[in-house]
Amino acid sequence: MDLARLPSDFAQWRTAVYRQWKFYLRTWRFLLLLIFVLIIVVAFTAVSVVQGDSGVSAADYLNGGASSLGIFGIIIGAFIGGDAIAMDFGSGTGYFMLVLPVKRIVLLLGRYAAAFAVTVILIAVFLVVPLMGAIYFWGVSGIPWVALGQTFLLSALYGLAVISTAFFFSALFRSPAVSMIATILILFLGFLIIDGVVGTSLGYEPWFSLLYAGSVIGLPLIGQPHHTEMVSHVGGRMITTHMWYPYIWEGTLILFGYFVVFLALSAIIYQYKESKG
Repeated sequence: MDLARLPSDFAQWRTAVYRQWKFYLRTWRFLLLLIFVLIIVVAFTAVSVVQGDSGVSAADYLNGGASSLGIFGIIIGAFIGGDAIAMDFGSGTGYFMLVLPVKRIVLLLGRYAAAFAVTVILIAVFLVVPLMGAIYFWGVSGIPWVALGQTFLLSALYGLAVISTAFFFSALFRSPAVSMIATILILFLGFLIIDGVVGTSLGYEPWFSLLYAGSVIGLPLIGQPHHTEMVSHVGGRMITTHMWYPYIWEGTLILFGYFVVFLALSAIIYQYKESKG
């Protein structure tokens, strides 16, 4: 009978997207992150307008905002996806969700799509507000639109990579609160430490770091040397600081690898993890 027929996978996916959107709105998570992003980029743009363009180019100016997206993108992704899977294993509501005739992969992909949509909106705000400042200084014709479009595409790929990684760590825990805290600490502090120790201090290219790959976002605007060294003297000692930047193709491949590998691992763990009511 038609009444007994289950909704299609697409219909179930669409419902999962809608419910996850409502979750982000109901918990005020999206609004708080939006306010957080707006405070940062509006302050950056306001200061630049007051101080003037200081002789920099439009590309350099836009890169000032894009280069910060690596750090803030990790924070956004961790808050958006840090408990996306753990919520089904740490509450009775989640237990009853998993016993419904809905494929887990459909549920996961629905939540992933909602998380990505929220992340793209926040990333767009992060880039659009400084763009308004750039238009104020250099006009529409002075904006490097092609490079800016490449920067936005790379930032969207970075969002996919961060969300996949956050989903993976979320799948490892049963408590949503523990999952959220652990994901934020691992993604933010973990990759900062990796980049600082391996890349900056030891001088090795941290090609396996998500944060390192994220530094590719602003490169279409200005380009960067692959490796630079800065020598300073502190207390009579010579200290060499290393700065690494991925090639655009290299950063793109690393981000794509994070996106595919960690999403696949998240799906495998989510599929076979036992739910206890």
